[in-house]
Amino acid sequence: MAEAPCIRLVRVSKRFGGVTALNGVSFEIRAGEVHAVVGENGAGKSTLMKLLAGVHEPDYGEIQLAGRRVRLKNPREARRKGISIVFQELNLFPHRTVAANVFANREVTRRWGWIDRRAMREATQRALGELDVRLSPDALVGPLALGEKQLVEIARTLEQESRIIILDEPNSALNEVESHRLFDIVRRLRDRGITIVYVSHRLEEVFAVADRITVLRDGRYQGTHATAEATMPQIITAMIGRQLDNPLPPRPAHAAPGTVALEVRELRQAARLGPISFTARAGEILGFAGLEGAGVEELFQVLFGLSPMTSGEILVRGERQRPTSPLAAMRRGWALIPASRREQGLMMDWSIARNATLLVLGKLLNRLGLIDQSAVRRATDHYVRRFGILSDGRDQKVVNLSGGNQQKVLLAKWLAPAPAILILNDPTRGVDVGAKWEIYELCQQLAAEGMTILMTSTEAEEILGLADRVLVFSKGKVLHEFQRGEMDKARLMHAMAGAAPAAQ
Repeated sequence: MAEAPCIRLVRVSKRFGGVTALNGVSFEIRAGEVHAVVGENGAGKSTLMKLLAGVHEPDYGEIQLAGRRVRLKNPREARRKGISIVFQELNLFPHRTVAANVFANREVTRRWGWIDRRAMREATQRALGELDVRLSPDALVGPLALGEKQLVEIARTLEQESRIIILDEPNSALNEVESHRLFDIVRRLRDRGITIVYVSHRLEEVFAVADRITVLRDGRYQGTHATAEATMPQIITAMIGRQLDNPLPPRPAHAAPGTVALEVRELRQAARLGPISFTARAGEILGFAGLEGAGVEELFQVLFGLSPMTSGEILVRGERQRPTSPLAAMRRGWALIPASRREQGLMMDWSIARNATLLVLGKLLNRLGLIDQSAVRRATDHYVRRFGILSDGRDQKVVNLSGGNQQKVLLAKWLAPAPAILILNDPTRGVDVGAKWEIYELCQQLAAEGMTILMTSTEAEEILGLADRVLVFSKGKVLHEFQRGEMDKARLMHAMAGAAPAAQ
């Protein structure tokens, strides 16, 4: 690996209004290395990446590339200097093809300005081939799974042949198998001399793929560590400013799960699902694991009325239900925390108060049938305290919150109606280690209070740490069931791959 720095930050600072996002940050990134940048939400990681990508300019300090001071005044200028970025939140056109997205605003043209679609398809196919992705360049992006969309973003960056690639939470929507495929791609790019700046909340993947790790906290530089010489507790302590011995809170000593709250019998959905049968008890956290397209997300859509079932029965406390819409499911005590809070969960330009009380406004009316704003304020303040939402006030727009606090607002919104059954689809995606701990504690508390929780995650450790039981899906069916004492990561991953679980 080359030792010369290709990026040097010198006393870089950035403010937004009265908030200091970066405060005198100085460090360097070497050419041809995978350099991870970690920190809690609000630490300044995203701001720093946007400075490197030309989205913002620093207020103070300087950015140097190959020893020369540069001004990255816009993303196009950054790309001209060889820097590309894949943002955590998707930036794709759903009604265009994969190839059209890969070449968005950079279309290949022939004589007379005609777009050369064949050349674009061929180049896209090569980029997808590097990712080992079986996607057609002619496929529309809209219907693709979240993980596939993320890979299209990465393919677009690879096709640009940049010398510096910034990956901002690149596998936040990917499962473990897809993540390891991404790691292989990152290593191959590094071996070709490309510098990778890798931003992630998942410390396990950082230790798996990064050569060095830089830690930010509260906008300040905390140090750079050679991965081979660092430990995870050391990095966590640097990130949060205190020691955290376990990434998961201890499980509370509460009663065993109670009576059967949910029973699914022989559920089918055309050729996609089934037959599926299982039960879940009051106070139980039931985990669901499977690769992309295995059927977990499709099952959740059926249970919440987003997609119709073909046959079978769903019984809630012995009463038959056939969810025909999300509204019907909500009225029967269901709630769903979606995987993408920006696309499916929150109104990003609305305030905390409007988002958190959206589903219970009918209970916050005065005698004239109008919204009682004082009741809205009281309810919001209650949710802010209960969920530990950090903000400048209840009227702050959600878009300006950190990822962890956005997720807490989403939880507040869906838990406000007091559901009996809660579906959690990747509940801590894009959330830092401190906020994850709080969300885990909340899940355990809700289960202790008798709520039935159905959850899945792209992080195997999250499923193993929270679930009382785990159902492993493959090809739309339940392939294996594990009790808590039977589970470890190796057995779970083996089962998810479609094989018989390895013996303990």
